[in-house]
Amino acid sequence: MNKYVTLLKKYQLIIVNVAIIIIVIIAFMSFGKNKVITVSAIAMNVRTGPGIENEISTQVQRGDQLVVLKEEKQWYQVRLASRRTGWVASWLFDDSQDSPATNQVATVNTADTKLRKDPNTEGEEIQSLKKGKVVTITSEQNGWSNVTVGKKHGWIFSELLTLGAPSKNDKDIIDADQLFAREEGTKVRSTPSIDGAVIATLKADAKLNFKQRDGQWYQVETEDGQSGYVANWVVSFEEPGKNTKKASSLAETTIVLDPGHGGSDVGAQSNDETISEKIITLATAHYVEAALKELGANVILTRDDDSLVELGDIALISNRKRADAFISFHYDSTEISNEASGFTTYFYDDGDKTLAETLNKHLEKELPLPNRGVEKGDYQVIRENERPAILLELGYMNNDNDAHTFKTKKFQRQVATAVTNALDEYFSK
Repeated sequence: MNKYVTLLKKYQLIIVNVAIIIIVIIAFMSFGKNKVITVSAIAMNVRTGPGIENEISTQVQRGDQLVVLKEEKQWYQVRLASRRTGWVASWLFDDSQDSPATNQVATVNTADTKLRKDPNTEGEEIQSLKKGKVVTITSEQNGWSNVTVGKKHGWIFSELLTLGAPSKNDKDIIDADQLFAREEGTKVRSTPSIDGAVIATLKADAKLNFKQRDGQWYQVETEDGQSGYVANWVVSFEEPGKNTKKASSLAETTIVLDPGHGGSDVGAQSNDETISEKIITLATAHYVEAALKELGANVILTRDDDSLVELGDIALISNRKRADAFISFHYDSTEISNEASGFTTYFYDDGDKTLAETLNKHLEKELPLPNRGVEKGDYQVIRENERPAILLELGYMNNDNDAHTFKTKKFQRQVATAVTNALDEYFSK
């Protein structure tokens, strides 16, 4: 009896093994029907649809194998190891000699740079890019970089690109402008200090070519070619006697928005440390930017990413762009948590009080936080600003109720509505 039981168990084991082999063969045959691609980049984005306008759902890493389910618009729909599906750019797999670039940001360093369909000088031109244009390198091949620019992708000769995005100083203070001496006897010095030797004495309204900022001093060149430094408080970017009449409508204006802090300067933080001032000010500025652009204003941000812009450069951007209005966004803090609440509007120059009062009135109308009023504030970004300049403290980071309120999209939209309506009223007067 035991002999038959043992034999039966052997047959059962054989049947199970055969079944497993058949299943593996079927799976292998099914798997073999689809193209398998291997990721060569260190990391590659997987998107929800076929195009870079679609959201990134996850990333795959170098060595990951993806099963191609279908191809559409030069994109592969793939099955990931997790059994999830997504889309990857097919052109990243076209050449096995491509080297990974890990989606590096780069800046075009030459004017009239050609974005080409193929990685050679004979490749069809897709678009001509201006110097300073930011692109994303996805891979490289034989001295050429495969890049994405907006919704387009193509090849640029790698020597025409500089890794990294341009600094704000490069983007917004790139062309030499003219400065004008404010008074008779303006002194140009050999070093950026009042102790520097005087190398030239200027007449009122004399012209100077601006080179760069050095603290509170500007490096300049006189009309006769002498190079030196002048204090920023004795010169102006506005030509004396020039008509500086206020714009008659918001659509005619240039508005500079300054999201406070950024980069290594995080600003104040919420009590639970989940919100940083640098993040919320940037979000605020973006909502205001969108609202102003809808009404035709030319909007310039002192930063549009998590980067640090030096305080002296912030006012300089406003001055050199001859902004019709400058608004710096901040969120306040106190030594004791939950001690203070609400928003405050600051101005420095008495001539900007009307703008401050107009902004404050509309903020009170739109925002759910207490209005702490209009005050004179000695802040560098408005003190050194030659243009109509305001600084807003839109709530307290270390007040739990304030932070809970202003971190919402609803609050950001309310700020945008208030600022837009205020500027519309200000420029219509």
